[in-house]
Amino acid sequence: MFKQISSVDPKYLAATDILIGDMSDINNEFLLFNRPIILLANQWLRENFPDIGIKTGLKGIEGAIKRSIENPDEFKEQRKYWLKRTIYEPDGKSSKRVIDTTIKHSGIENPRITIIHGDNAVLKSNLEPLMSEARRRNFKVSYIKSIEGNSIGGKNNVFISAHLRYLKDPAGYNVHLDHGLKGRGADNFEYSIGVYKEYDYFPLINLHIVAGEIGLERTRILLGPLRDRAVIAGYPKADDLIRLNSKENTREVFDELEFNKDRLLITYAPAGKKSFMKPGGSFSKEVVDELKRISSIYNYNILVKIKYPKEPFVLRILSKLRRTLFTKPAYLV
Repeated sequence: MFKQISSVDPKYLAATDILIGDMSDINNEFLLFNRPIILLANQWLRENFPDIGIKTGLKGIEGAIKRSIENPDEFKEQRKYWLKRTIYEPDGKSSKRVIDTTIKHSGIENPRITIIHGDNAVLKSNLEPLMSEARRRNFKVSYIKSIEGNSIGGKNNVFISAHLRYLKDPAGYNVHLDHGLKGRGADNFEYSIGVYKEYDYFPLINLHIVAGEIGLERTRILLGPLRDRAVIAGYPKADDLIRLNSKENTREVFDELEFNKDRLLITYAPAGKKSFMKPGGSFSKEVVDELKRISSIYNYNILVKIKYPKEPFVLRILSKLRRTLFTKPAYLV
């Protein structure tokens, strides 16, 4: 069985038995389950991504799947090591720690929390567990696309977003929550260093909350003179992934996809096409066709899961022009 979908819903990853990835942070999320990972690796990925699974080219995918099925524990210890370095305390309580950390550092005991999602599916998947936790604790919570056009009045305002460019309010306490894990090899880090420097290290952002020790190391490098604004609290999306790691969720996913319940679920979840911003990207028609062929021969359940139906316009422009992702804020003009 073979299916291709466009979704960031964590339920599919939680139901996956073997993950085929590239430079995407989804590999690091999958470490939560300590299941086999296959990295569809070009030279950049071989040099920059840790050895959490088999690294192979397209011609080796078929053999890598067989090897992972026969020996699922081959990279077990490496997966444990990199999980420990990438996600702090994956215990289902990351959202609680993020809110507690925000209160502690802001000094605001009863904040009015505004979560800015930008109408972006990837950002929403990390922010929604945080929103649920804030509502559970009876905070005043707003969940909005942008602060533009929204009147957020009153004292004790805390703004939280998973994207730097949405945090613009000099009157509030601004918290940037890493929507990615900043795992080693999961981004074009050298380019990011230049962006942070160009924008004076985003001085309106009071606190940068990261998922783990690697994220802390990398964010402190990015922040330069403002490095002390970065702290570890955890990865809210991990709360949903842990909650969904159940037989019930697996049954529901298999039913939805009409997959054979007697077979493993193999998911290919790429970062996207290879580009300037994604030098380890692997998505292509050739890869999809090869996975279809393998599925038809061995009757594997193979799911191709991409983030967007098409690559976002902004990223396509970036790949061609190699220019910054951000519009220069008024306070830096």
